[in-house]
Amino acid sequence: MSAPASPAASAPDAAPVARPAPAPAKARRARDGIMWRKWFRVLHRDVGYVAVALIIAYGVSGLAVNHIEDWNPSYTFAERGFDIGPLPTGEPAAMADAVIARLHLDRASVRGHFLETARELRVFLTDGQEARLDVTTGKGKLKLVARRPVLFQLNALHLNNLKGAWTYVADVFAVALIFLALTGMTMMKGDRGLFGRGKYFVLAGLAVPVGFIAYVFA
Repeated sequence: MSAPASPAASAPDAAPVARPAPAPAKARRARDGIMWRKWFRVLHRDVGYVAVALIIAYGVSGLAVNHIEDWNPSYTFAERGFDIGPLPTGEPAAMADAVIARLHLDRASVRGHFLETARELRVFLTDGQEARLDVTTGKGKLKLVARRPVLFQLNALHLNNLKGAWTYVADVFAVALIFLALTGMTMMKGDRGLFGRGKYFVLAGLAVPVGFIAYVFA
């Protein structure tokens, strides 16, 4: 009589545990590409939100400064005539004091005076302003200079007239613009990406400054 088979011997072999096949190299590269492009889109959006105010400010200032041959983008100029009567004879300083008092000028804005001829006196004010008159008649003209609202401040930022700490802010902004350009150019793939139709737009944009440089400096 044969001995009964042991349970271990009679049990069917356990099925092997299925392991996922390693992802093909092409699939891994595609997945990695999706991740960095995702981060580029996120950072491009958020950096753009932070930079949008300065982009608009620099754009408006750039339009104004581009036409500096046609106008002064930061100041307005005007002249108005006046007649304050003959000035007292004597020293030019006394004449200048009379002009300041009769025109109701702020003494803090006075930068000096000069008797150009025996009859013509000039009183210099801040920002290039001045009063010029005939001392014997008191008739003359007041040259006025005023800052353009908003544009004066935007141009000061754009042209870095503030210096100091603003220089570093402007440097960071310049780096942000470079970052926005690079991420905007590379965050799409396929036909809509840089190596699709994007390359034609990049080349078209590059051709404009290169063409002008070649034309002007050739």
